[in-house]
Amino acid sequence: MAEVRAFAALRYDERVAGPLSALICPPYDVISPEQRRALEARSPRNFVHVELPDEEPRGYARAAELLRTWIAEGALVADEPSIYLHEHEFTVKGQRASRRGVFVALRVHPASDRVVLPHELTFPKAKADRLELLRATRANTSPIFGMVDASVMTALRGAHATPVGQATLGEDHHWLSRVGGPTTEKFREAMRDKRVYLADGHHRYETALNYAEERGAPPDAPERFVLAYLCSLEDPGLRIFATHRIVRGGGDALVQAAQRSFTSAPIDRRKISESVPGIVLARGDQFTRLEVRRDVDLSRLPAAWRSLPVALAEELLVRLAREAGAEIGYEHDTERAVSAARDGATAILLRAIDAATLRSVAD
Repeated sequence: MAEVRAFAALRYDERVAGPLSALICPPYDVISPEQRRALEARSPRNFVHVELPDEEPRGYARAAELLRTWIAEGALVADEPSIYLHEHEFTVKGQRASRRGVFVALRVHPASDRVVLPHELTFPKAKADRLELLRATRANTSPIFGMVDASVMTALRGAHATPVGQATLGEDHHWLSRVGGPTTEKFREAMRDKRVYLADGHHRYETALNYAEERGAPPDAPERFVLAYLCSLEDPGLRIFATHRIVRGGGDALVQAAQRSFTSAPIDRRKISESVPGIVLARGDQFTRLEVRRDVDLSRLPAAWRSLPVALAEELLVRLAREAGAEIGYEHDTERAVSAARDGATAILLRAIDAATLRSVAD
């Protein structure tokens, strides 16, 4: 079953790099062009310069060069092998919430092993992008997000943790502490008979597996592990946000796909302010709720996935838009997705799923 290990993290030395709040960035796939520019302006050492390379021939090489330069300058420093406790405080619908998790190195497995369980399909272009970055940097630049049984997290109770950083990004506050010694081994043991349920990072996970195979890495090589953030399935602060799709270009392929596979009905904009009902297509100021036609062939999807809005949208809409040349972006925030639709894109708004549903689908 799941195997986790301590790992030698690269961390910013704020005495050289500057305040941590000016240096951190979200994962690559939720950074809008506007946010990217804002992050780049915060610091020449903001990690967005590595996490999201420029779209030019030397973009990945440039990201790797930056990483090496920051290490040489002492802006990034390697820790002793450790695991890291993470506290995250954030705002959801006007209410403050918090979540506790742990960063570890997680052994990668093929899906057939049923150790790390996905709930989304993946696509070649996104994996090719992450693979090029991994080849260039030989580093995991952002973690996958996994959920584990609550019993596992009890192994971290009473851990002697050394605070190593805190930062603020927007309304989000982060605290990071390093843990080593007996607690690490205790957590390893607690994970030995457990599975990991992927909440986010499906492309990063498959890329890590592909990279290990490509390099012919031996069983205990670092390439056989991926940076993972794990939290309890029962954490009261666990929120699995919907990841809306932002489609640009592709002509009328998306509209034709929607007409072919779905019935549709207009929906009032106000009805999606709190929760998206399944799948909603937003174009300009028009909002259309989609329902899958009964005669649509869903045989490409695992049976348990056929009721998931994200799986249906990817299979019946997004895949065809990609094939027609559309650019696909991702956005957790519904209001920003709606704004993108008003600015000329098409937004596929999706209902979020809870942890219990995700687990049952993955199982």
